[in-house]
Amino acid sequence: GNEGGTAEALAGTERAKVQDYADSIEAIRERNRRIDAMADRIRRHVPQLDERQLSPDASTFQRQQGHVEVLLGALISGLTNVVAFTVDELGHDYTGITGMEGEKVNMHDVGHGKTIAGVPAEEIRRRCRLHHMTLIDRIVTRLKSVPEGDGTMFDNTLICYFPDAGETHHSHGTEYPFIVMAGANSRLNLGRRYIRLPNYGEPGHRTLGNWYTTLLNAYGNPIEHYGALDLGLNKFGIDQRGPIRQFSS
Repeated sequence: GNEGGTAEALAGTERAKVQDYADSIEAIRERNRRIDAMADRIRRHVPQLDERQLSPDASTFQRQQGHVEVLLGALISGLTNVVAFTVDELGHDYTGITGMEGEKVNMHDVGHGKTIAGVPAEEIRRRCRLHHMTLIDRIVTRLKSVPEGDGTMFDNTLICYFPDAGETHHSHGTEYPFIVMAGANSRLNLGRRYIRLPNYGEPGHRTLGNWYTTLLNAYGNPIEHYGALDLGLNKFGIDQRGPIRQFSS
């Protein structure tokens, strides 16, 4: 179609609005053309899901295992280079937790320390995190099996495992730990280390904005700072701009 032609009879903001719609439609068409050209490769990497993962009665654990296969198919086929996978947040109801498979567990209650079916909250959280690690292990193992360049796909991969909250259940965000796993070609100096940066307001304190700035700088975007500055840090005289030097290669 010629959606853009409709805009020619219009003026001002209406013309710009219709042209934006037309550009969006064309962008979708271009995306679909590119996907059609990748059909053979996509077909080779269609995720293989079992009946449990496809069932309407699948547990949270089973669905997440299926989601991992879908994201792996998307990455390996080249449909995307970035995947965001929310495995947990305080509003989730979890089913299929090891040892309490028949229970529907509200993670907000767990955050408040509630014992469910005789299992303490910390133990429930531990079982969920162990499950999350099995998902990550599946991702890493599969990517390590896929050749890419002179190595494997995982060599060119960075995985960030975020916490379910900050320093407490209802946090202020003064702490926000990550587990970061990177392949051999990472441009960050991570090196199998536990790194704890100075606390909020202390000399050398860095923010999440600095972390994302570090990632962007390492991979070709020399941005000075990602996101908004924390005005609460001004009274401490902390320079919030720039990357985290400890992570620079």
